[in-house]
Amino acid sequence: MSVRYTAVSWTPHKKRYDLWIAVGVLLTLAAFIGVSLAVDPAATVETLLLRGLSITAVALLHIILAIGPLARLDRRFLPLLFNRRHLGVTMFLLAFAHAALATVQFHALGDTNPLVSVLGGYAGVGRGVADVPFEPFGLVALVILFVMAATSHDFWLKLLGASTWKALHMGVYAAYGLMLAHVGLGILQTERSLALPIVLLCGALALLCLHVAAYVRERRFDRAGAPADGEFV
Repeated sequence: MSVRYTAVSWTPHKKRYDLWIAVGVLLTLAAFIGVSLAVDPAATVETLLLRGLSITAVALLHIILAIGPLARLDRRFLPLLFNRRHLGVTMFLLAFAHAALATVQFHALGDTNPLVSVLGGYAGVGRGVADVPFEPFGLVALVILFVMAATSHDFWLKLLGASTWKALHMGVYAAYGLMLAHVGLGILQTERSLALPIVLLCGALALLCLHVAAYVRERRFDRAGAPADGEFV
């Protein structure tokens, strides 16, 4: 039995959705770069792009993880759920751009292969938390995000089957944990301000509360034998 490839159908709704994603990404990057230059006019373009791309990708990842429980709590979020893959592909592209720029800036100018340098350039590992390599965590997260982005088309859903495809895309939670490790062992080791760790902590707590609330609501309605307003019937 073969699986026939079906081209992506770019409906007017999807085009508007993608336009809003592009506008949101550009506005976030512009706002971050503008505020950063106001605070530190001496900041380099490379540093601003690295941080802007990573912050935008992390923000999108939080939004992606929040859409599922929000749609279970309120049906008005279902349109976002139906088009969540577009956000996932956008987030991967931002993360990839961040990783590519970081690799070129910090690992491409030496004698060692850049990938080898990313994975093995940590002679000081073992002296403390600050010496634990953080880039491999980001690399593994990027690989997971790539697999998810590459299989986001319905072709792969039909080929792999719903259960396998769903299990594969549950890897987003592993990618989220690896991302937190990457940030926690990286920029947070040198960042003096508490703003970033507070924002990340609030984001993680918000996601936890949303998932718990959705679980409790669905469990309550399951026991009552009736569908919740935010559930599929």
